[in-house]
Amino acid sequence: MRHVLSPLLAAALLVLPARHAAADNLLGLYVGGAIGQAQVSASVNGASFAPFASDAIGEFKANHLAFKIIAGIRPIALIGAEVEYIDLGHPAGSLFDYPANAATKGAAAFGVLYLPVPVVDIYLKAGAARLQNSLSGVVPYLPLCAICAPPRFDQDRTNAGFAAGAGLQYKFGAWAVRAEYERYNAAGEHPNLMSLGLTWSL
Repeated sequence: MRHVLSPLLAAALLVLPARHAAADNLLGLYVGGAIGQAQVSASVNGASFAPFASDAIGEFKANHLAFKIIAGIRPIALIGAEVEYIDLGHPAGSLFDYPANAATKGAAAFGVLYLPVPVVDIYLKAGAARLQNSLSGVVPYLPLCAICAPPRFDQDRTNAGFAAGAGLQYKFGAWAVRAEYERYNAAGEHPNLMSLGLTWSL
């Protein structure tokens, strides 16, 4: 996905005339969306798989197509704020060497700091995200039942934690194309999203 996003953004910057950047630096309310690749990650402790408690600890990581919906405000040139709905997808992977599935989605709010550079907007984001993570798989073999078929589990967790990101955007009229990277604290791990999006100033 990184190899896809970089050429697309470079092409957009080449096609759009740089001389209009200053005039198109509109402030105010905006909405938009983005698609990209997410890494969905979660860690689990076998002690939580009641009544099949074990001492196993496992980590799930898998990539998946993701999207988000954005609403924001930029009251002054250097500072703004955004809220997002995030869906990092429902990838399949492995946990404890067995097939597993996970899904992560939720909402985030950020303060945005725009750096004073010409032509493009480069910005940093920091805030909080409340993400719901679901994970299903197989409980690893229990010490007292080595010949038993391992039972399945379904685990749902909702976490609120720190979130941060960085990006750049190019504005043309009321529209802006942007590339971003965001990272979250959720489900004992750090899921992340790299995306390419479009916003429209109201």
